[in-house]
Amino acid sequence: MSVDKKLLFGVDDSDFSRQALAAAGELQKNSPNLKITIFHGAGDPNFPFMTKMLKQIPDELEKCHQLLSLEEKSILKKAKEALTESGFDPKRVTTIFEQGCNDPSKSMMKLAGSQDFETVAVARWGARSVSRQFIGSVTCRLANMADTPAVWIMDPRIRSHDVLVTLVAAPVSRRVMEYTLRYFAHLKESRFTFFHVIPPPPPQILDYGHIRNKEDFEERQEKTRRWLEEKTDEVTQIADAGRQRLIKAGIPEQNITLKLKPQEQGIARDILKEHETGNYGIILIGRKGSKNIREFGFGSKASKLFYTARTLITCIIK
Repeated sequence: MSVDKKLLFGVDDSDFSRQALAAAGELQKNSPNLKITIFHGAGDPNFPFMTKMLKQIPDELEKCHQLLSLEEKSILKKAKEALTESGFDPKRVTTIFEQGCNDPSKSMMKLAGSQDFETVAVARWGARSVSRQFIGSVTCRLANMADTPAVWIMDPRIRSHDVLVTLVAAPVSRRVMEYTLRYFAHLKESRFTFFHVIPPPPPQILDYGHIRNKEDFEERQEKTRRWLEEKTDEVTQIADAGRQRLIKAGIPEQNITLKLKPQEQGIARDILKEHETGNYGIILIGRKGSKNIREFGFGSKASKLFYTARTLITCIIK
């Protein structure tokens, strides 16, 4: 029996946010055991200022507070309507409204921790985004929080449901693969591409400065070959296991591809090139690769993809 999957989706009062939620509903409506909780947080109005400016009596201010609260709650109602109109089962939808919420990203993370949400999701832009050239502030803060579970950054203008799964020779790729199988294996018509950019060997492997003769050169060549073989074998094993499980889930074998490519412009840029030329709508990447630097919310490659990739979902996995 499948374990329930829980998605926490934060919305504001913007058409873009509702469209993003509807896109998530359309994508996941046939995903078994998945439930969506819609969250909206509203800050408290400045009532002392309103009292001074409007000279209203306390009873009138309370009525004003109630009206504002109803207005904020209507945002959730409209969001739920958009979600159910996408075909997502309303019985699998709940809503949470938080008054006095001055930082929706922190509130969502608190909820995710207390109610065991595996995934939090937001639109790429919010109602207060200054320009569609930049990531929304709540979206940016949420993605950069160190303890965030999987994060979906949604852009509903992208319609492709084809999936690009980025892999590296590190434990995070096993989590990326497990997440892919758990949340996207129901997409029977989609293409799944497991993509690995083969980085150049580290300096200590090459170390051409210490080559003195033909034997030294051949030894370095053999070390380089073994290093590359070891790294690609690890990725290939992860991809092969994922392939078999996707086939078992009903994905046609011809829709599943493994691509191993030597680094050309840089790992992130090579992934972006594959993403753009392949017309993928869903991209999955680990929050951090092999360099687990604690000072940063996520690694440099995930950061570049987060800010640059134009996808229906950019999924960053812890």
